[in-house]
Amino acid sequence: MKTSPIKTFLLLSLLLPCGLLAQDVSIPSLGGQRAANPLAATSVPASRYNIKAGPMQMLFTAGVGAEYNSNVNLSNDDPQPDFIVTPRVGMGVFWPMTKMNRLRFYVQLGYQYYLNNAYLNQQTLVIDPGTEFVFNLRVNIPNLHITFFDRPTITVNPVDNPTFRGEGNSAANYSIFNNTAGVNLLWDLNDVWIGLGYSNFLQYALNPDFDYTNRNSNQVFANISLLVLPYLRVGLEGSATSTVYINGPSSGANALNDSMSYTLGPFASGQLSRYVDWTAGVGWQITDYNDSNNPLNTGNYSDPYYYISINHTVNRFFSHRIMSGLEAIPSMESNYAQLFYLRYAFNWLLINNWSLGGSAFYENANESPGPYSENFDRLGASLWLNYQITKHWLLNFYCGVLSKGSSASFDGYNQQRFGANLTYAF
Repeated sequence: MKTSPIKTFLLLSLLLPCGLLAQDVSIPSLGGQRAANPLAATSVPASRYNIKAGPMQMLFTAGVGAEYNSNVNLSNDDPQPDFIVTPRVGMGVFWPMTKMNRLRFYVQLGYQYYLNNAYLNQQTLVIDPGTEFVFNLRVNIPNLHITFFDRPTITVNPVDNPTFRGEGNSAANYSIFNNTAGVNLLWDLNDVWIGLGYSNFLQYALNPDFDYTNRNSNQVFANISLLVLPYLRVGLEGSATSTVYINGPSSGANALNDSMSYTLGPFASGQLSRYVDWTAGVGWQITDYNDSNNPLNTGNYSDPYYYISINHTVNRFFSHRIMSGLEAIPSMESNYAQLFYLRYAFNWLLINNWSLGGSAFYENANESPGPYSENFDRLGASLWLNYQITKHWLLNFYCGVLSKGSSASFDGYNQQRFGANLTYAF
């Protein structure tokens, strides 16, 4: 039984592993604040639920991946190649508890097994990005949407963090649990939208080598926008974020400083045509650091930020997206890194259940003053080819390259990845 290319793409977007290359930085950054919007939350397409239990619809998946990585330790002088096998299982649930209130979640777990470097197999449980628990609540106030969410991940690929240093064998021990939980309120008053939100971001290192990065951040944010034209919405957004580092090492030399951060600025979204939509914002970002943890790391941040995203759907088979932005993000070695990024991605639905996708990015960052601060550039690209063998079986091939240049020469690295995934959707 053949499946349409669109259904193939929807299923692949759910089941294939994320993080081939760097993604948006973890909240509570500006990018994370926007990603927490309930309208932007990911979800399993209704067409993919294939098991019913009363009112609940469910999806179960299982698969295995095999990858060659040319530099698992992200080392400049002593790169260690390895073959990695990753079995995965996934489960999605959609439960319309009432006509207005809905619960949904999708969880995908995996385990990475290293064939050449057995010492890496100590902490390789993975909770894939895209895992989420979402509860949509409707109350008696007309057009008020309330969304509770929780998005946990366990990341063992340090390239997802732009400020990670490829020095020694530290990358081999990288295993970080992140959890973002909170609530969003969106009040749709036709031409006027009012949004409020709160999110808690917890980062916890599963390996004590990185416990100095453990932190707890609480963010509140709000926005209001007005539809001024049928194709143009403008508004104002702001946020306040408190970050506290916890359970750091006894030596303060490597500790990171607590902070209080604020953002405020206008934003807009609209359509250039039926097939092109965009979102953009600009404003000011201020972060004050308490240097009591580590007075060697210095500098507060007060600079403009911006972001822009353009999506172009050429037709029902091909779409692509370009994004760019400038903002300050937490650094693993200093107070912050001012990050400029430019990213591009495309998806092309080919004939006979084949699809092709790719992405590329460039990043430039300058870290705040400190004994271990650096300036760096990163450049990466990836390409993947997908084939739906049958209604239930999916096959994926991918490759990726990544290069980092740093003002500290020993912190640069190069990495190539080649792999395949086979997934079964029950």
